Amino acid sequence: MLIELRLIRPDFAPVGASPQHLRANGAGAVVVSAGADGLVAVTGEGSWRARPPERVAGNPTGAGDAVVAALAAGLAAGDPWPDRLRAAVALSAAAVLHPAAGAYDVDAYARFRPTVSVEEC
Repeated sequence: MLIELRLIRPDFAPVGASPQHLRANGAGAVVVSAGADGLVAVTGEGSWRARPPERVAGNPTGAGDAVVAALAAGLAAGDPWPDRLRAAVALSAAAVLHPAAGAYDVDAYARFRPTVSVEEC
């Protein structure tokens, strides 16, 4: 099944299909990026909104790849969704702070991870 989300509004509502609609139609989990404002996840275990502790500026190339990598690592480790999202937001922000795509600021990741806000929604 191919699913495409074209635009995300600032209130995290996708234009065209909601995460709940996608879940009802077979997606096991839906994670929506709001760029610098974080992530929203709708899963079979619950729904969460994760926000970075601060806005960062830099090179956004690779930030989405960092999200996917952190989510995959958390899935492989069996981490609960809030921990996966916390790691994904922290790694993405740390990647933005690194001048080259494909790397991240290790100190920023360590600083951000425990302070990422994750709340049920």
